[in-house]
Amino acid sequence: MKTLCRVGIISIVCWAFFAGQLFAGAGSQIGFPSGPHFNLNIIGKKDAFICPPPQFDAYGQVYGNVIFVPENGANIKILMESGGKGPKSAPSTAALQVTDWCSGFSAGDSATLRLPMNANGYRVYARVLAKPTDNPTMEITPGLEYVQDEFGTDLIYLGTAGFNFFTTSYGINTVFRPKGKSTAIDITPIFGWTGDVCYVTDPGNIEYPAKTICGKDTSDPLDGIYDEFVSQVEGTCPEGYTATTAYCKTYTGWIFNIADYVGYLWYVDNNGVKLLQVRFYPN
Repeated sequence: MKTLCRVGIISIVCWAFFAGQLFAGAGSQIGFPSGPHFNLNIIGKKDAFICPPPQFDAYGQVYGNVIFVPENGANIKILMESGGKGPKSAPSTAALQVTDWCSGFSAGDSATLRLPMNANGYRVYARVLAKPTDNPTMEITPGLEYVQDEFGTDLIYLGTAGFNFFTTSYGINTVFRPKGKSTAIDITPIFGWTGDVCYVTDPGNIEYPAKTICGKDTSDPLDGIYDEFVSQVEGTCPEGYTATTAYCKTYTGWIFNIADYVGYLWYVDNNGVKLLQVRFYPN
């Protein structure tokens, strides 16, 4: 395996790359449950940090499990992709793969990783390490970037990503570095989904019966095609929206199971966290 230990990348990068690049064994570290899992290490860096280039060997890109974000920054984007079908899916992926490992250092960039498909979902835990100076915290807001079927067709999604939340002494969906021993927090709830996934036209699948939703044409100039959708509230549509028929399946559960290929997005506000460890335990 080719290492990532290039000049200019500090030793913690090399440690983080090897500590969980492959499917980790049953042994546990302090604060985490035991059992097989995938590791993700989110490392906070100073503003002057220069993102290292991707690594390649004779077989193509070498994937790690490290993501770099600003030590202090807002609206940092981390995109997690998973799916079992579709032109962009990687159902044979056997390890967590970071495909773009920097976010927040330039406008509009997004770190990206692939999570191996697991029909039963994962239990997800996180903990903050490094010195607890100035009460470092990281707030995570979940969302969806896209939802597609096996043919790459974009689907409508009407619901809530992270239908439950985890709460700590620093607030909702916020991890922090406590004084003393740092223990893992169960953040599985923010990987939930409740709501509808819909086709605009009838897919001919009984799992997607007809349903009335609300559509709006937001193009300029208007082209008569609805491109923004919301659910009805008490049988009516909000002002500016029109009732229309879609073909929807209602789902509650592991967010990557709502379609054949899903892009799940974290918006991260980092306030001093230097290292967040995240572990995915297959159910």
